Amino acid sequence: MSKVAITRAYTYNEGEVKRGLEEGFNLLGGIQFFVKPGQKVLLKVNALSAKPPEQNVTTHPQVVGCMIDLLHEVGCQVWVGDSAGGNMEEGNPTGRALKVSKIAEIVEKKGAKLLNFDTTGIEIRKGGKVFKELYIAKPLFEADVVISMAKFKTHGLTLLTGGVKNMFGVVPGRAKANYHKEAQTVEQFCLGLLELYREVKPHLTVIDGIEAMEGNGPSAGNTKKCGILVISPDAISADRVLGEILPCKFEDVLTTYWGHHLGLGEGDIKNIQVLGSKIHELGITPFKLPNTKFVSRLPGFMTSLVVNLMKVVPEIQKECIGCKFCVNSCPVDAMVLRDNKAVIDYAKCISCYCCHELCPKKTIELKHANKLGKVIAKLLNRRL
Repeated sequence: MSKVAITRAYTYNEGEVKRGLEEGFNLLGGIQFFVKPGQKVLLKVNALSAKPPEQNVTTHPQVVGCMIDLLHEVGCQVWVGDSAGGNMEEGNPTGRALKVSKIAEIVEKKGAKLLNFDTTGIEIRKGGKVFKELYIAKPLFEADVVISMAKFKTHGLTLLTGGVKNMFGVVPGRAKANYHKEAQTVEQFCLGLLELYREVKPHLTVIDGIEAMEGNGPSAGNTKKCGILVISPDAISADRVLGEILPCKFEDVLTTYWGHHLGLGEGDIKNIQVLGSKIHELGITPFKLPNTKFVSRLPGFMTSLVVNLMKVVPEIQKECIGCKFCVNSCPVDAMVLRDNKAVIDYAKCISCYCCHELCPKKTIELKHANKLGKVIAKLLNRRL
């Protein structure tokens, strides 16, 4: 039976976070069960974009710092790394994201090694049916132990981002955009994520849910105070527990659903032993889900016409400052700058929502393309 530990930490106070982590590891047999002295341990954090910790887009630096401390106490060498989303005309988005999120600062303070996956070299592995080749940062294969340090958030494309989705950041730079171009449906993209996950399956997953994100995540949602840390050697199981907390159906989070059916982890909640705080005792109110949630909830007999009716597309707001980050980052070149404002060519748009995810000013919103679809969504929302 798979095991997932849930412990409480209500603030990012250093002592409270470290106690929560220690309690979680003790429930799973102790941190020494997972790491040994002298091992090189890579913490794969979520440094999606250049947002400060209080916006809850990235793994909180205090969680990263406390994890470094625990590993140093065992005698491990600690590396911390990621590759952020997007493409800049000047500069590197990952370096900026690590700095603004204060992850770089805590890594230096704690004496660990900071890795920008965009500059550490690439190893190419054979892919699967979706991603023919897997472009992965070399440190993933140089470390003795890999720990996914995820952030609990909703996601416009995958509904949930947790332990599995966090591993998309092992893909350096522009290659991530190319994968969106290769996998243009939600199911294809999630199956592609699982091909990556299979290749770089983390030994351990630690999820920062002290302050999570709800609504139109993973970067433009709202803070949701949950007060939890989730730890498991099985990211599929950890994500399944997050799905129960949201709550959502098993099949709504395709990385969990297909990960389970492909044998990459345990997704059946009946076969997952939750240690520590029980889900029904957490007192966490239901998350507000992304505007995109209803397509995955439609019954199977619905026609493609109805699915198109419910389609959600990115929409540029008047507050756009014309920074071109979305234009430079679009996987299919469906955006241009016109009169210092971003403009979307919807004939090219594949609804990957990368522009919404990466906009530094949150001026791209997810809207129903059809007015009738918006009305239907409101009616469904009242029933769910």
